[in-house]
Amino acid sequence: MKTKAIITFFALTFALNASVVNAQTIEKRTIKLETKKTGIEVSPTFSGIFFEDINQSLDGGICAQLIQNFSFQQYMVPDAPAKEFSQADSIIFGWSTVLKGDAKGKVITVSEKPLVKEMPRYYDYDPNDKYNDELRYIQYCVKFNIENAGEGFGLAANGYGISEYGNERAGHYYSNNTQVPSIAVNRGVTYDLSLYLQGANYEGKVSVYLEDAQGRANSETFVINSLTNEWTKHTATLKAERTADCRLVVIADKEGTFYMDFVTLLPEASELWMDGKMGPFRKDLMQALADLNPTFMRFPGGCASEGTNYFGQVFWKNSVGDVEQRLGFRNHWGYWTSQYVGFYEYLLMAESLGATPLPVLNNGVTCQFAGHQYIAPLETPEDKQRFYNIFVKDALDFIEFCNGSTDTEWGAMRAKMGHPQPFNLKYLGIGNENKGEAFWERFDIMYKAIKEKYPEIIVVTTSGAADAGKEFNDNYVQIDEKYPDTYVDEHYYKGDDWFFKNRDRYNADKVRGGQGLTYDRERPTRVFVGEFANNRTNNAYASTLAEAAYYTSLEQNSDMVVMAAYAPLFCKKGFNKWNSNLIWFDNRGLWRTTNYYYMKLFSKAGNMTFQTSDVMNGETVDQHIYISPTINTTSGEIYLKLVNSEPIAKELEVALDNRNTYKVTIEYMTTDDTSIKNQGHQNYYSSYPGIVNFNYNEAIVPQAIGFGPVKKNFSVDIPQNSVCVIKLIPVK
Repeated sequence: MKTKAIITFFALTFALNASVVNAQTIEKRTIKLETKKTGIEVSPTFSGIFFEDINQSLDGGICAQLIQNFSFQQYMVPDAPAKEFSQADSIIFGWSTVLKGDAKGKVITVSEKPLVKEMPRYYDYDPNDKYNDELRYIQYCVKFNIENAGEGFGLAANGYGISEYGNERAGHYYSNNTQVPSIAVNRGVTYDLSLYLQGANYEGKVSVYLEDAQGRANSETFVINSLTNEWTKHTATLKAERTADCRLVVIADKEGTFYMDFVTLLPEASELWMDGKMGPFRKDLMQALADLNPTFMRFPGGCASEGTNYFGQVFWKNSVGDVEQRLGFRNHWGYWTSQYVGFYEYLLMAESLGATPLPVLNNGVTCQFAGHQYIAPLETPEDKQRFYNIFVKDALDFIEFCNGSTDTEWGAMRAKMGHPQPFNLKYLGIGNENKGEAFWERFDIMYKAIKEKYPEIIVVTTSGAADAGKEFNDNYVQIDEKYPDTYVDEHYYKGDDWFFKNRDRYNADKVRGGQGLTYDRERPTRVFVGEFANNRTNNAYASTLAEAAYYTSLEQNSDMVVMAAYAPLFCKKGFNKWNSNLIWFDNRGLWRTTNYYYMKLFSKAGNMTFQTSDVMNGETVDQHIYISPTINTTSGEIYLKLVNSEPIAKELEVALDNRNTYKVTIEYMTTDDTSIKNQGHQNYYSSYPGIVNFNYNEAIVPQAIGFGPVKKNFSVDIPQNSVCVIKLIPVK
């Protein structure tokens, strides 16, 4: 039986990649699985995802709405650098003027005819500071002034463009004024159009259609025969005739004046995740997340949840209700967040993935990591009341929005939006990577208010932006003394060596930080590794080996590390603020990194750990094999997660402590070149000039084989540089 297993595995391995395993150099190893000696319970929320609106992950990314700057708000954005958004009313980001024949006219951004007159408002943030709160609420539309219609005068939406790779964190690479057709449509797919128009002294027609880069129509034309003097919503469907990158043309045929606002274009329901029933999400990107089997989902940041400045603060109430009334903003990472996907859609997203939501709210301190520009004042009684009205009440109302009955104010809002059942919120993060007196004073106010009204909610706080050091130590002093019932969000971005060498970080006897304390299981405090990644190698396969080895130790310590998530989750090619990301994508498809694939392989486990011997090489321990064994105590299924970090193939002889019969399945990744990156070159994407025969091939993907039955002892071959999951399924 043992020989048969080896031959079968080698035959498949060589068929897949002849360079992977050299049968002449295979070495023998042994391990004993002591399944009857169970250890800790594996955290049921251990393996999750962190969605941050970074790297253009949301608008132009997982949100399937295809029109950039659809409500024309990317104009005169307060506190934004001049390069990022338009400073002139005649420059409309993401749009181009259309002049056919001798047409002549002008389209400008104006605030004189707002589509939405009443926006949801907060109290004045700080009446004594330099900011004018009213700037936040100005609503813009566009005004057509047509002097000569010629053969057609109008405006075209170019969609969310793709940019050539720029320097990491170079802000102007984000909000680019795309002037080439970038709406990726597919032949035979119908696109749902919506736009608002209001006439002034215009008596002509308005026509809307898709047009490719050569100026050829790529859909039927939707004709609006007349306009009224009130805002009117017009809807239609446009079917793409060819697969091409297009723009949406809105064109007039007479002289005169009219207004336009809120232009959206969505693929038909069959192209959306769950047919659009769980939000306006791209199906391919959501499926990639679903395949990770996430148990929780943190959102919307990270730094993105705080903002870098006064106007960049995130307030969830501005993101719910009718999409027309939502308030977009310039986010922390230097581009526009429209909030077409808001906190409600994030909650739907988590629910559709079977993941418990972990939202993060701001507490009046903008991102300290970026050098905060605003701290909500608390000096006077009026300041304290304002802080309560804005930040504390926001947190309490959000919990009500998630969990409240439909006869509460915010529970009724949730029901009105289409979800009468509660979302069953259990966790709430306050702040991100924070430190110091300003943060902890405001955290304390919010923490006490939340725990008084909702004692069942677990509040998530922070150890700061690093794995060790003064900030880390000082934060844990605060947590140990005042907030021992919280989950502590720890972040670290490191290199290969750190991940290999720190696998004992959360062991029960390991000293934590500078206080001489350990990660004590007797205390209620637990760890949430909310952001980790090897960010030195741009998702080269070598980083996968290091991270996967570390991840086995997190699972074995998941009585302390109850949640863990890689970060960032998504990156659009050409728009990276971060050079290592789990999934790379463009307007048409995606590349899953090998970091993604080890997390997919490792996403399933038993409910209990159990003991094993060391992996032995004769009389010595193999220091290059890292394991995490778990067992499902109900079904008897055994999972052995294993990383072989050496370029040496190994035959592993497995001894079991029972006489059960098992079917064995093995899923694994391997390569002889650890510099390979599944996402390939930064400037390889579907719209890049000169690229032909484009594909979304991934160089390294998991393979699977099965054999059996086996009993008591069996052997399996572990390829070089491999990540493996060996699953033993009891045969009845």
